Amino acid sequence: MPDEKPKQNLATDAGKAIALLKSLAPRAQAFCFYDRARRCVWNSADADDFEVDNFIAELPEPAISGLKDSADVFKKTLPSARTALVLPVYDDARAIVGVLLCLFSKNVGQSASFNPALLKTILEPAVELIGANLQITERLLQKDERAQQFERELQHIYDVDEKIHSASPGHASLAQLVAQSGRFLGINYSVLLTPAKRIRISATHSSWKNVNRKMLDRYLIDVLMPKLEGDRQPRVFEIPALQGSANEAEQGYQALLSPVSDKHGNLEGVFAQLGRVDNQDFSNSDRRFMSHIVRKVEYVIEQSFDRMTGLMNRSGFEAQLQESWKALSSTTDTHQLIYFDLDNLQLVNDNFSRKAGDEVLVRFARVLEDDLPRNAVLSRLAGDEFCILLTHADCDEALQLANGIREKGSVLRYLQGDKSLQITMSVGIAEFSHANGADGSALTTARMACESAKDHGRDRVEVFDDGNQSIIRRFDDMQLVSEIQQALDGGGFELRAQPIVCLHGRSTSPRFEILLRMADSDGNAVPTDALFSAAERYHMMPRIDRWVVSSTIVALEKFKNAIHDSGAIFSINLSGQTLGDDDIFSFIEEELTHSGISAESLCFEITESAAVSNLAKAQAVIDKLKGHGCTIALDDFGAGLSSFAYLKNFNVDTLKIDGGFIQDITENRISESMVAAITQVAGVMGLQTIAEYVESDMTRQLITKLGVDFAQGHLVGRPVPVDEVLAGFTEMKKSKAQ
Repeated sequence: MPDEKPKQNLATDAGKAIALLKSLAPRAQAFCFYDRARRCVWNSADADDFEVDNFIAELPEPAISGLKDSADVFKKTLPSARTALVLPVYDDARAIVGVLLCLFSKNVGQSASFNPALLKTILEPAVELIGANLQITERLLQKDERAQQFERELQHIYDVDEKIHSASPGHASLAQLVAQSGRFLGINYSVLLTPAKRIRISATHSSWKNVNRKMLDRYLIDVLMPKLEGDRQPRVFEIPALQGSANEAEQGYQALLSPVSDKHGNLEGVFAQLGRVDNQDFSNSDRRFMSHIVRKVEYVIEQSFDRMTGLMNRSGFEAQLQESWKALSSTTDTHQLIYFDLDNLQLVNDNFSRKAGDEVLVRFARVLEDDLPRNAVLSRLAGDEFCILLTHADCDEALQLANGIREKGSVLRYLQGDKSLQITMSVGIAEFSHANGADGSALTTARMACESAKDHGRDRVEVFDDGNQSIIRRFDDMQLVSEIQQALDGGGFELRAQPIVCLHGRSTSPRFEILLRMADSDGNAVPTDALFSAAERYHMMPRIDRWVVSSTIVALEKFKNAIHDSGAIFSINLSGQTLGDDDIFSFIEEELTHSGISAESLCFEITESAAVSNLAKAQAVIDKLKGHGCTIALDDFGAGLSSFAYLKNFNVDTLKIDGGFIQDITENRISESMVAAITQVAGVMGLQTIAEYVESDMTRQLITKLGVDFAQGHLVGRPVPVDEVLAGFTEMKKSKAQ
């Protein structure tokens, strides 16, 4: 048959296409290409799949012919629960010449994150290459010379993509794209420019070694780039000669410009190929090649750069660290990492708005970019944390740069009306060398130095010192963070319940406080102070609090009838960080609704310091929880200097007296007077009081005399596993029934 040879040729190139497809969509099970007659040309699985063959054979014609341009994707769940995604393959005339079927497992294809439209965009260059390859092979019978040229082009595209795929994300991958594309096309000057993201990467042929790069870049950005607005395809421009210039780069030549757009289609840069070495005009083949390459450029940029500031993101930066580590010339050569953390950005968010905080972050990014040395790479790691990699530099150079930036930080004063807030920064510096290894430990040490600067008063620069006690403590905390993460993922956490006993016999409803305990990977108990210190330092408390709320409600659900009948109340602590979680009330409400547990069975404890430091959000959370039926206890009351002044701001039910007053109440008249005053004020306001750390009969007798309502401590009951406490409710219900 006359069409067999092209099919055979296509099949021989299937391995290249499959490799490219797998690099772009690694989660796919298999890829199959069917021609217009619905015959399987190749299958990546190397095995017959009759279910897929039948699906393609039975696919209605409109399902294929109706797949027009890039707007449509045909998705189908097969009887085996696998997901089939059908993409059309076009020739140059936009006529469908076949379909590419991408096969995904049930777990992938039916997940919430599965996005066919995004996947189609990612695979589109490969699909176009398959269409081009089919055309090439079909034309081999008629025009061998032309087909061979296309084969060379296609092969180079595969080669370029392979090299790019093997490169690290970020600048390293973009540099590969610029260099490889310019080399293939025989270009004197290749350059990628995206002003908004501060990307400038170029490659220059030896004949243009004296090219005025600044002049060319400015001409590309100011004159030619605006002409690409609204375009998606490469365009050829004639660059005029400059009179009187002897520079070859200024004598007039062709330029092939490809627009670089973000995911919304907004023009943000240009990828330019200026002046062919052979002085030949750019062909349609060159345009097609650049069209494929620029899509890869856009994908790399999207994955490697922060959307808000345009700076390199953490993923791109960590890859850059790997490349920089390889570039160290000797054991004595060093890089420096400068880690920045804004000290009081949260105050801007709380007092002005989240938008105001974002404005500060963008302004700080511009401060960091100003006068940035040529040997520096800048990144926004997360939130208000930024980092500069200073290559081939010593500590003194890093200190000079860091102090200069900190001094310029005065421009970060945020003004709104008559309100003003100065933003300061803590800075940490750490050496990055062969001795550190390439595993990211240098970034960790730079962060620890930064946090040590916070420990010592903020608004300062500190250099990493492994003898610094603050840094040692930070290191211990970071070691503990991984243990906490494992506990959150499953295992390691335990809930205990400690009884709260009525002192005056006016209440028969049992009360308990839910306490969190943790064991490390070796089964050893982690001190609670260390646990919560590390968790707060690394902003893990909201996740921990959610775990405690959810786990408590799950445990209570099994005994909800007995708990409801007894009127028992279980207290759960909410940290200051959790008060800043805008969704915490919705989370609690949803957990209660799904479980059927009465809101009256829960009391939420909020420390006085956390409430006062986050006054507006504390008030909002308290009001919502109270409105839902929960009770509220203000914990550690009396610890603050203005406790009574702030008390009127909070709609609470109970005051838990700060343990410092209870521990020495029998020996300290001031503590006794404070407890008496708190009890008196609580009585006037109709609030109950709880004394913690009741460890002796003398303490119990004294607080009872002073009018404290409830006692909590080892004298009245030690914390026990919550399941043991709950099992007692079942026994209680049985005894009542008898």
